[in-house]
Amino acid sequence: MKLKWNRVSVILAFLIGLVLIGIFVFGQVYFLNPIKEQANLVEKMVEKQTNLKTNYPPEKSLLADYRKEYEETWSFLPEGEQVNQEMVVLEKLAAKEKVNIQQIVRVGEPLAIEGLDERYKKTVYDVELTSTTMESIQNLVKEIEALERIWNIHYFGFEKLDEGSFTGTFTFELFYHVSPSDLSD
Repeated sequence: MKLKWNRVSVILAFLIGLVLIGIFVFGQVYFLNPIKEQANLVEKMVEKQTNLKTNYPPEKSLLADYRKEYEETWSFLPEGEQVNQEMVVLEKLAAKEKVNIQQIVRVGEPLAIEGLDERYKKTVYDVELTSTTMESIQNLVKEIEALERIWNIHYFGFEKLDEGSFTGTFTFELFYHVSPSDLSD
């Protein structure tokens, strides 16, 4: 059988060729390209995870280093309020500066620190004290501010009672964090 090429057969062959090319392009754009993109994303993710694993191997020595660094921060922001230890520190500093602490009062319940995770807390305390010199009270406040643990003195005032006697007050916030298990209690 011999095929005769006339105008209708040429147009029909052209249309069939166009349909085949259209099917190929449609399949490429709507089926193969999304699969290729997804495969590239998965490949990049596997590559990133492999790089992370090689750069940060899960070794016990790294865990020990992280724990050590974490423990070093306990003096700044200890776990739990641990107010007794801080009051002892305050008493020692006051004795060193020859300041008599009359009263320490907790102003309220522990408060969450605004803008941070709910595990981070602060408690506010008022301190009343007396001394024979104004400089002693000021030195006490300076020493408290120099402590490693985070204390925030946000009010300080003193007045002269008589020639050899000064009284003062200051309000401070003590910062700490609580473990997640303490939050659920």
